[in-house]
Amino acid sequence: MKRKFKRNLSTNKYNFVNNMLFHWKELFERETVVAVCTIALIIIGVVLPLMNARLPKLVLQGLEEHWTFSDFSWRLLALVLLLAAAGMLKNGITAYVDGMRGPFEDAYNLRLLKKRLTVDYDILESRKFNDNAYAVYDSLYRNQAEMKHCILIWQQFLMAVVSLVIYGSILLEESVFLLGMVLLPTVLTFFLRGGAQQKDRKLRSAAEEANRKIQYVESRAGDFTAGKDIRIFELSGWLMGIFRKERIISENYVKQWENGYLAANICDALLCFLRDMSAYLFLIIQIVQEKMSVSDFVWYMALIASCQQACQSLLEMGERLGKLNLDYARLRVFLDENDGDTFRGKEKEKKAGAVSVEFCHVGFTYPGSERPTLQNLNFTIRAGEKIALVGLNGAGKTTLVKLLCGLYQPTEGVIRIDGKAIGDYEKESYYGMISSVFQNVQLLPLTIAENVSSGKKEDMDRDKVVNCLKLAGLWEKIEAFPEKENTSLGKGIQKNAVGLSGGEQQKLWMARAFYKEAPLLILDEPTAALDPLAEQEVYEKYVHMSEGRTSLFISHRLASTRFCDRIFFMENGSILEEGSHEQLLIADGAYAKLFGIQSRYYQKECMEQGGENG
Repeated sequence: MKRKFKRNLSTNKYNFVNNMLFHWKELFERETVVAVCTIALIIIGVVLPLMNARLPKLVLQGLEEHWTFSDFSWRLLALVLLLAAAGMLKNGITAYVDGMRGPFEDAYNLRLLKKRLTVDYDILESRKFNDNAYAVYDSLYRNQAEMKHCILIWQQFLMAVVSLVIYGSILLEESVFLLGMVLLPTVLTFFLRGGAQQKDRKLRSAAEEANRKIQYVESRAGDFTAGKDIRIFELSGWLMGIFRKERIISENYVKQWENGYLAANICDALLCFLRDMSAYLFLIIQIVQEKMSVSDFVWYMALIASCQQACQSLLEMGERLGKLNLDYARLRVFLDENDGDTFRGKEKEKKAGAVSVEFCHVGFTYPGSERPTLQNLNFTIRAGEKIALVGLNGAGKTTLVKLLCGLYQPTEGVIRIDGKAIGDYEKESYYGMISSVFQNVQLLPLTIAENVSSGKKEDMDRDKVVNCLKLAGLWEKIEAFPEKENTSLGKGIQKNAVGLSGGEQQKLWMARAFYKEAPLLILDEPTAALDPLAEQEVYEKYVHMSEGRTSLFISHRLASTRFCDRIFFMENGSILEEGSHEQLLIADGAYAKLFGIQSRYYQKECMEQGGENG
């Protein structure tokens, strides 16, 4: 069964109108009050300049038409009160909306985190997924990120559009020439800035590539594990060289697209000067020729100023909206991208006992690789059977385990658990059937008990936690801590946290596998960080641990296979030999030859360990 990969989405799918509808839909669904307040601010922002422009016209009109004092007073007072009320309302709503902007924009981070936690593991590992994830995080959190101000940008942009429509209609009643003088520079500058946005879109990904390398160097500088190598091998100068080189590359790209915006802004300044001079000259001629009253002159002068401000705001917000549109597109591509199709089933099942495992013509080739890592694997593991999977490094053992765990999907063939294909299970249901201990252990900055139980404190069985730690051979160490199993892990994150050695971390993860009591137990090189004597202790506990379960034990040390029912010896992505330890030694094949070589080193190492302990 060949795996079919879905077509990748493109940012071209998400155009300006599409992203505008997305923004307002999100805002109304998640922050309805903020959406209504933003619309109210748009209306107030359009009306206030009209009222301000009306005030001097009203005064001059009253003088020209010789209004009575009472008419003059109540009209002027009504307008002043309306202006004051509108101003206070605007300030109050603005203060509320400003306080709600941060949580709305930061909510996208939760969706990105959920995406990274739920996508299929093979997608999470891919370079493309991580490049897209970095681009989205850059859009959200870089210094000049527009996503932080998306509500304000849309508010100012729509307010400028509505203002231009209303103010332009009033100016059109006076003269088409006057309206044309106001709008022409805006149109020309719009096209100039459009070219700058194209350069921005083209160069942004190249700058992000450099920024990602910079971020990686920065993260290594504060990493405890990398810190030892950096100091011993004097890598600081080399890393600083990479940092400087990539920073220069990034800054050069940023300068290129910012220069495009600078050129457009300079042209805009020249065009605005010509616009203002032409419009004011036109109005002065009108009043000199007595074709316009003084009150109308003041009214149109104020309208032109408001119209010019709206044009400037439209260009500024249009430029920022162009950047925001690109950020929206990348965000939506990332969120809408296929999460993977390893698990297609909807029914939730809970297996009580051991399960059977069947590989039918299973093959796997890593994306971009021409050679298959696994090819034509056919075997069955009976329920409750203990299987050892052995072979040299690169034989394909860990890849096989990842396929069985559902982390990868076979490119050929099918894997069945109790007769049902992995993809027919619901994801959480399938993962609930597996307990695993991988070679690379990653502890969480929680208490030891929480790491073992993988759950909330209130749902934890503390007696079971302690018993699992004893089975894993770690309780003697933990019992010496003042807070015992409540001791925190994660130095640098948790207060009074402790650190565990590599072997102790693997034992802790074995305790977690004990605690879960899943029907399928998978141990991938769980003794890699242990000495031979400690390794033998783990093997003895493994026998007890695997009772009532189906278990798969992966190791490159053949001495660890004696307690298993059967042994699969892998080489070059295939199972070369199969049988018990004694059967494979009698067969005198590749397993027997490798065991003979390794046993000499095991005996020597055990003697040395015994001498040290003695």
